[in-house]
Amino acid sequence: MSSSSQAKARHSWSPWRYFHAGDVVSPTTLYQVTDRLHEERTVRVPVSAIGPTVSAWLAELGANSPMVDDLARAVRNGDWPAAYVFGEHLSVQVAVAV
Repeated sequence: MSSSSQAKARHSWSPWRYFHAGDVVSPTTLYQVTDRLHEERTVRVPVSAIGPTVSAWLAELGANSPMVDDLARAVRNGDWPAAYVFGEHLSVQVAVAV
């Protein structure tokens, strides 16, 4: 397996890998937010920074979306199926940083 294939396999993402129904978000929990439109752009942020981060990325493209707030709210509430759907529309992935 090539090193790039290994890297992709190691960083593959599944919404179900991070689905923990009913989990309470800790203020110290960090989330890994990945921009799917720009390779290698990933940040680790607290839940309060998910919305501003994704909004800034969209602004770079000349876009904005009210779904950013929905994404942040879904993550805050631990609603991972909704977070996955909003992330798909916004071309981002959010997961609990390990």
